[in-house]
Amino acid sequence: MASTCQALVLHGAQDLRLESKPVSPPQGAEVQVAIKATGLCGSDLHYYNHGRNGDFVVREPMCLGHESSGIVTAIGPEVTTLQPGDRVALEVGLPCRKCLLCRQGRYNLCPGMRFRSSAKTFPHLDGTLLELTNHPAAMCHKLPESVSYAGGALVEPLA
Repeated sequence: MASTCQALVLHGAQDLRLESKPVSPPQGAEVQVAIKATGLCGSDLHYYNHGRNGDFVVREPMCLGHESSGIVTAIGPEVTTLQPGDRVALEVGLPCRKCLLCRQGRYNLCPGMRFRSSAKTFPHLDGTLLELTNHPAAMCHKLPESVSYAGGALVEPLA
């Protein structure tokens, strides 16, 4: 299992650098995903061009990208729904899983939702313009063989 990976890291407006980032084994209910495709959306372009997206200002280095798919390379000890080799699309909004809305199954409305590749919260949560990332298994959705990785990266903006 790799201990580092290459990542595109935004340091400020128009300051994007290829860097080596540490990668830890997946913990608990996480899976490790080798990212195969990531789309870029308007928020990524705003962060790159201006160092901000509306009121959300980049205050520390952050990987961009959040419309992604890839292949599971390792699983945490609590994961039972995915296996290494599974092709997945990532749902990159990460709910708290504790509030009333989350417990009712309406996690998409979670007031504590954190998003990859967003400077809304601090510390920022890295996006997916990197080789490997750990992600909650519950937020990884299996892709049928008929869907390409590029198509899988489009699941998030189409949802």
